[in-house]
Amino acid sequence: MIKLFKIISSNYQLKSFIIILFLIAQSQNFAQNKIRCVYCQQEVNNKYILVDGKAYHPEHFLCKECNRPINGNFVRKDGSYYHPDCYIIAERLICDYCKKALNEEYVVNENKKYHKSCYENYILPKCAVCSMPLKGEYYEDIYQNKYHPYHRNELHQCDCCNRIICQSITNGGQDYSDGRHICNKCYATAVFDPKQLAKLLTKVSERLSSIGIKFNLKNIKIVGLDRNVLRNKAKDYNENTQGYCDSKSLNKYIDDKLVAQTTYHNIYVLNGMSSIVTESIIAHELMHSWIYENTKNNFSQKINEGSCNYASYLYLKSLNQNSALEQIKLLETDPDAIYGKGFFEIRQRFENKSVYDFLTFLRY
Repeated sequence: MIKLFKIISSNYQLKSFIIILFLIAQSQNFAQNKIRCVYCQQEVNNKYILVDGKAYHPEHFLCKECNRPINGNFVRKDGSYYHPDCYIIAERLICDYCKKALNEEYVVNENKKYHKSCYENYILPKCAVCSMPLKGEYYEDIYQNKYHPYHRNELHQCDCCNRIICQSITNGGQDYSDGRHICNKCYATAVFDPKQLAKLLTKVSERLSSIGIKFNLKNIKIVGLDRNVLRNKAKDYNENTQGYCDSKSLNKYIDDKLVAQTTYHNIYVLNGMSSIVTESIIAHELMHSWIYENTKNNFSQKINEGSCNYASYLYLKSLNQNSALEQIKLLETDPDAIYGKGFFEIRQRFENKSVYDFLTFLRY
């Protein structure tokens, strides 16, 4: 909770050293009323101080903090009086950043006090886009980049990693002809070469096979394409679609009797995605090929896509590298009702179980 305070308020009043009265001892009025010092209860004779209707010998108007006479400005609080500097000490009105007195507006945040300027310049988090203080609500991505909400409308987000594309966060980015925007962090490992795609297919397949999800790569082909072509290839396409597995079975008959069945899979992935994102897409689409060949494939789309995201998760988790961990966070924070929620439900069910249990669930 952040609060803004002013030193001078109705409860903390800085007063001028006001009424010093010189009275004539012979005064008949004075003799009759016998004004007494509030501190010592002795009668005042000649010179006294009147504060809030109370009289004090000059040497008896004392600061509560230092117990020395107040001879100038003072601060009143709860019926006590302080030198202005002593009041700062008594109330611990010291800026927790610069350690100087808080003699102007100050901010209290998490039980610490700051000059308003110290708080805004040195304590408030700064926008990763424009470096200005973040006052009020702000966004924070999975990479701990904090930024003003309006930057999301001003700037593109990377179609690979979801970072705001700007010089300070991603060193700029690239605009693809199919309408995608890729930050330069992702573009540094962007995959366009068909041979590289084939190598990544082998890499992902072998690693998934090592944890128990096996594939026959002889019948799997991978193709990279842009968003416009993928839109025409993929069923149920939406703007978040990054890959598609097109599976077909060819049957061989002899005398009208089925003697063999061969299944072929064309895996389509978006060109120009970062290497780690491409690997995650491949793992997802490979799982679609496994489901096609090994199950009745009669469960809901949420279970289907959630299971394929879970295969991506298992692959990424096995890599044990920072870029893979970032990709896992994107899976975990996906708000999509099918892909995101489906993954959450499958992982919740099988996180502490074996891959065999996961595959058995899909089979039966």
